[in-house]
Amino acid sequence: MTDRGTPLARRSIWIAQGITIAGLLIYVLVVRLAAPALLSAGRGGSVGFGALLAIIPAALWLLLFYVQDAKEPEPLGFVLQVAIAGGIIAGAVALPMVARIPTRAWLGAGPITGLLVSILVVGSVQEFCKYLAVRFTVYDEDEFDEIPDGVTYGTAAGVGLATVLNLWLVLNSPSIAPMATALRIVVTTLAHGAFGGVLGYFLGRAKILGEQSNVLRGFLAAALLNGVVTFLLREVSRSGLAYRPWNGVILAAVIATAVTLVLFRVERTRVEAAA
Repeated sequence: MTDRGTPLARRSIWIAQGITIAGLLIYVLVVRLAAPALLSAGRGGSVGFGALLAIIPAALWLLLFYVQDAKEPEPLGFVLQVAIAGGIIAGAVALPMVARIPTRAWLGAGPITGLLVSILVVGSVQEFCKYLAVRFTVYDEDEFDEIPDGVTYGTAAGVGLATVLNLWLVLNSPSIAPMATALRIVVTTLAHGAFGGVLGYFLGRAKILGEQSNVLRGFLAAALLNGVVTFLLREVSRSGLAYRPWNGVILAAVIATAVTLVLFRVERTRVEAAA
């Protein structure tokens, strides 16, 4: 099977990625504006409201992607299938395994230990879950016929996993502060969507170009990026003894934007070189 797509023909995929990043930031601003009214009405601190906050980013990504990719859309059923698989595998594998890490010991560990745990445990487990979500759902389907499709499906797996992590955060929080919760949710969604896009790009190259070694490369790249960013998010969100969630949002947005631009540039260069 040959790669029939070009970055220009499938630019809608990359546009959807960029618009989603902007959309999530707008989502945070909307929550910020609505939070006082919600709290005064007694609705902002409920678990149900927190669950809604956790689900909205996934719905936003699916909607924006599908609208932007209308000229040559991936089957919505496939995209949903990957997202749901990412969430189910996250709940069955990632959450139980990461929960085994002694939280206080990890958070209180030195920078080297914290970074290694973030990469070797957190990043590796979460990215393996995304790999499983793509590999055993749509990877062998004929609709997966272009490298950028891998970015779409990898991002879907990341969004699905992020949604489950966000729901877990909400359900295990003693109280829901709308703004702080929305910030954490956006950080998680942006980050895991970006990591999944990296993994998916390499899976796309493996599927379309037959470069099977790219499966391992993609997994290692995504796990390393996941671990490093997880560590950095923990560090930049703290300023002395104070928690600064906006620092995490800014870092996650920058990383998600950079990943999208780099993948687009790499794919465009590959296609131009092959022409």
